[in-house]
Amino acid sequence: MRRDRSVTLFAGPFLWQKIGMPAWRGIPFFVLFLLGCEGADDGGGAGGSAPEKPVGTKPRQGPPAFAVGGFSVQVPSITIQPGEELFPCFIAPLERTGPSRVVGGGTVTVGKGMHHGNITSRPKTGEGFRPCPDDGGLAGEAGDVLAGGAVLFGSTTQVEGQEWRTFPDGMGFPIGDDSEIVLRLHLLNTSQEPIDVAPKYEWFTIDEAQVTHLLGPLIWRYASFEIPPNAEATVTTDCTLGTAEPMHIVDMMPHMHKLGTAFKASFIGGDLDGQMFLDSPGYNPDGLITSFDPAVVIQPGDGFQFSCTWKNTFDKTILEGVGDNEMCMMFGYAWPYESALSAVAAPGGGCAMLPVPKPQGWE
Repeated sequence: MRRDRSVTLFAGPFLWQKIGMPAWRGIPFFVLFLLGCEGADDGGGAGGSAPEKPVGTKPRQGPPAFAVGGFSVQVPSITIQPGEELFPCFIAPLERTGPSRVVGGGTVTVGKGMHHGNITSRPKTGEGFRPCPDDGGLAGEAGDVLAGGAVLFGSTTQVEGQEWRTFPDGMGFPIGDDSEIVLRLHLLNTSQEPIDVAPKYEWFTIDEAQVTHLLGPLIWRYASFEIPPNAEATVTTDCTLGTAEPMHIVDMMPHMHKLGTAFKASFIGGDLDGQMFLDSPGYNPDGLITSFDPAVVIQPGDGFQFSCTWKNTFDKTILEGVGDNEMCMMFGYAWPYESALSAVAAPGGGCAMLPVPKPQGWE
């Protein structure tokens, strides 16, 4: 079954406001929008035997196969007072060991108090470990990647302990030469005592001769929603793939806050039309990163649907944002790099999709 879409093309790096969507910190949306509008359902489907539905599992809890080096960074300890919310940002040298520029996996180790961290690389701007200058919204993560950087790591909301993001054998994402690491952290102390937070990140590079698929990062986001007081709410959108090659998703991680009860994603079109490939609670500090091997395959002209569900226990309306507010996002990786499309939707706005440029030196 296929759904017809009218497609409008927008070019330019920062077109968020053109479709009425605020740009929240930590969202790398970049250069191209393919805006698909809902159309009629004309039925039908491809012949032949139906493919098996992909099954998600927890990623390997350890370094990737074919590891030949890597890099790491230790964030200095930060004290958060009870009820305090902080957004520290640091720049660290990317001091890579070994010959490879392909990252096959990474891990973060952290105690209580880290809501999440968005970690990117970008071409070098200075020396040593130092605080970030004020880079304001879109000039942050998006600017890093547009400048020739990469998305290095995103962690589960409120995760504690060690979390791994290791890709299937022979897969990894590229990083540029002469780069630095940018660590944008969101810290939140919901306890009654001060907390010291000091996350450590470590990445593992893999033998480039063993690389079968180069991965590109992607983010799916539903923006500008409202959740009424003391109510349940679900937002849903359909997105159509406009690439020349299929998108093979091998890694997915929903990002919602404590009111989140479900993040779901399913196929649109093809033999698996309507079948779900991700059914996640949306919020679980024990870890939500899901690995797919074989991959979730979205064919050109087909698409996917994703949704977020919340239960608002507050006597106030909840919006998209930080603090008590909520988010509806999914961070992931897919191949080929050019088919790893990010997506954003909003009430009445359709689904906009866009690719991510390759890091410096990989163009």
